[in-house]
Amino acid sequence: MSLLKNRRPSAAMVVAVIALIAALAGTAYAAKTINGALIQKGTVTAGKVKKKTLTGYQINTNKLGVVPAAKRASHTYWAVVHNPASPSNATLTRASDAGISVSEAGGAVNVIFPANVSVCADVAGRNNDGTGTPAAGYANTNTSPANPNAIEVHTRDKDGTNEDSDFHLIVVCP
Repeated sequence: MSLLKNRRPSAAMVVAVIALIAALAGTAYAAKTINGALIQKGTVTAGKVKKKTLTGYQINTNKLGVVPAAKRASHTYWAVVHNPASPSNATLTRASDAGISVSEAGGAVNVIFPANVSVCADVAGRNNDGTGTPAAGYANTNTSPANPNAIEVHTRDKDGTNEDSDFHLIVVCP
C-alpha cells in the first residue's frame, strides 16, 4: 500500500488527462452553443451531411442542374391528330418535328416518325385537337407491324367500341 501512496503521475499522464478534459469540455460547449444559424454558407460539404436528413425544403432545386437520369431519353416526339368520324381523313394538327405525318386505314391512325420508334415508349390519350372538351373514351397504341417508324393508334368510346376521335400521342426514345 505504501508503494501506491508515494507514487505520483508522470508528466505524460498529467498532459493526457488535461487534454482529455479539454476535448470533452470543448465538444460539450460546441454541442450546446453552435446551431445551424452560426454555420457559414459553403462550409459544410456533401460528404459531411448525414444521408436522408435533407428534404426538398432545404434544397434549392433551381441550383441542382440536370439530373443525370433525365438525360437518358435521346429524343421525344409528340403529335396532336385531328380524326373526325369518317374513314381516311385523319390529319396532323401539330407535332414536335417536321418529318411527322399521319395516315388512316383499317380503323387505325398510323403516326409516322422520321426515325425507328419500335424500341420507344409511347402513350396516347383521346383528346380534342383544339380547346373543346373531349368526349369520353380512350386510345390504344402499338408499334405498327408494317412500319418500324410508325405508331398505330386506335381510338375508342367509353364502352370500348371503335370510334374515330382526335388524340394526342407522345413517344420517348432511348
